[in-house]
Amino acid sequence: MSIKRTNSQSHIQNRQSNDSTIRPSDRYIFNDNKPMQITSSNTQIRTSNGVLLKKSQKLIQSSKQKRQIAPDKIKLMRHVFTTISNSQSMSVEHLNDALLALGHDPQKDISYQDFLIEHELIEPNGTFSSLLDYEHYALLVLEYEEKLHREEEAFRRLDLKVAFECFDLNKDGMIDANELSVVMNILGFSITDREAKEMIEFADHDKDSLLSFDEFLIVFTQISTINTSQGVEQ
Repeated sequence: MSIKRTNSQSHIQNRQSNDSTIRPSDRYIFNDNKPMQITSSNTQIRTSNGVLLKKSQKLIQSSKQKRQIAPDKIKLMRHVFTTISNSQSMSVEHLNDALLALGHDPQKDISYQDFLIEHELIEPNGTFSSLLDYEHYALLVLEYEEKLHREEEAFRRLDLKVAFECFDLNKDGMIDANELSVVMNILGFSITDREAKEMIEFADHDKDSLLSFDEFLIVFTQISTINTSQGVEQ
């Protein structure tokens, strides 16, 4: 197993320049194959079925971020929207059904109510507010999935911290090559003592032959990436 240091910032910039993105200055609805620019304002619009809910300031700011969205993902979101809604608008209470159809279960998410409040989707008395158009719905789905990802990353970091501290025998916040080998094997990554030393050389910025927790995270991320790519090739 070989470890190669890469310029992650350059890699990210190159990937963004090659992929289709949602540019920060534009607002979009999502067509089946590609984003489509629209010019509607962030005001409430009355329809035959009710009032379209305006976006929260948080969601407006979020919509300015660059996002990489696969065409299949856009098609799936569109399909779920048209299936659950009247094809033009969806009630906020049906957002739960849409997320379920997309593989999530808000009922098991203890912070889902906070998510609705944060994005001004429910009234102070707990009742749902108005309707969502497709753009609003799609942005909420992406924002919710990013929230779940952040939470998963936080839990993963906590699990790794616990594993790290179990083998930090003298509690100085450092582990050596032998301890690294044990930790990685327990986490399901079989490595030799030699590979453990190579990993320490790769991530040990202060060259003390020990890994801090942050340096250990670099090693773990690199090994996870290598194993994932090997699994895909097989």
